[in-house]
Amino acid sequence: MLSKSASFRSIRKAIDEIPVIDCHDHSMGYRSAPEYKEPIASLIREYVESDLMSVGAEPHMEMLKDQTLSTEQKWPVFQKLWKATEHTSYARVTKLIMEKFYGESGMSLEALMRIGQRLLKLRDEKVYEKILDDAGIVCRLVNIWIDLKKYLEGKYRMPGRDRMLVPLPDFHHINSYEAIQKIADILGKKVTSLDEYVGLCGEVFSRMKKRGTIGMKDQSAYNRPIKFSNATREEAERVFNKIIENPRFSVGFPELTPLSDYLFHQFMRMARKLDFFVQIHTGHMAGIRNEISKTNAVLFTSVLEMHSEVRFDIFHGNWPYDGEVLYLAKNYSNVHIDACWLNVIDAYYARKLFANSIMAVPHTKIHGFGADYTGAPEYAASHLLIAKDAIAAGLAEVVDMGWLKKKEAIKIAVDWLFNNPNEWYKLGFDPIEI
Repeated sequence: MLSKSASFRSIRKAIDEIPVIDCHDHSMGYRSAPEYKEPIASLIREYVESDLMSVGAEPHMEMLKDQTLSTEQKWPVFQKLWKATEHTSYARVTKLIMEKFYGESGMSLEALMRIGQRLLKLRDEKVYEKILDDAGIVCRLVNIWIDLKKYLEGKYRMPGRDRMLVPLPDFHHINSYEAIQKIADILGKKVTSLDEYVGLCGEVFSRMKKRGTIGMKDQSAYNRPIKFSNATREEAERVFNKIIENPRFSVGFPELTPLSDYLFHQFMRMARKLDFFVQIHTGHMAGIRNEISKTNAVLFTSVLEMHSEVRFDIFHGNWPYDGEVLYLAKNYSNVHIDACWLNVIDAYYARKLFANSIMAVPHTKIHGFGADYTGAPEYAASHLLIAKDAIAAGLAEVVDMGWLKKKEAIKIAVDWLFNNPNEWYKLGFDPIEI
């Protein structure tokens, strides 16, 4: 709970059962869901692993995630690590999973042994879908890495609630002959020039749209600064030709930058033509030992200026740079703030951002939730509980200071969780009227 005020309780109750749009996820449905065999491994998936590593778990992670080892063997190491990390937002997801799906209120060896007797069977379609249905997640925008050739041929079946996004870095981080031809092979072709490659990418994106793809997602921030210069064709072609003429040659950053930048801008023009929105990873990155300054959304300003007819979804509340993302959303009509992942990166920051945004940014420019997990629906459902708490707490703060009426706050919460993304992404659901 992120607030104890009466306003918080009223707002939180009002949004408890509304339909929700998951603005960003990496899940591929029940067929790709994890198979749990040991409770500790099932409870430390993905992001909480980073907090464990930040207190020294790296030498132990392989052991902790090994489902062939007993819980008793793992417990002495895990207990020490858990006590050091149990109060983070990531760890709160684990606590909620224990409580909501296994009926356990605290971490102990005895609780883990009980959980081990009734681990979720996520490969059962009914179990998987029921978790999402009970959470009220009616639609997920998914950034997944599937065989795009099969996808275009209709041989990959998307789950009904999921909407596909173009995995954009695959198309412009082409640092080798193999990487180029891998993209060309989606259409069963070979490319020999930069112009051929650009044309082929345009054809792939057009065909993806016909198959139901609705936007693009770029997470270049993991590998490079998100400042995309307006590189010339000649600059890009020099790098491309160097790669294409030698199948044994590869290029890294910063040498690849002119080609990557040129292609990125070409793809933004394609997004405009295809009416694709573009989701941009900004701020915090998964894992540890990364470099944060290259991810600040303010670096992306020139792209927002140049491609003013493209809709941009700025991710993760730009954590920890909240002022910059509020500025961008306030100043550019083609920018929305997406709180995907943010609520479990730092629930208090999320609460503050939600409250601050009311006075700084039109409330129609906020998207409140994106699970950002990879295949485990109980993690998404538990994340959503924290997101609703953060939204209700942020809005309650503004209500209690007299800036909003409670009814207005409830309507804004519904907009953030459903109406805003529904309209911005053009999903076509009927709006929720409050």
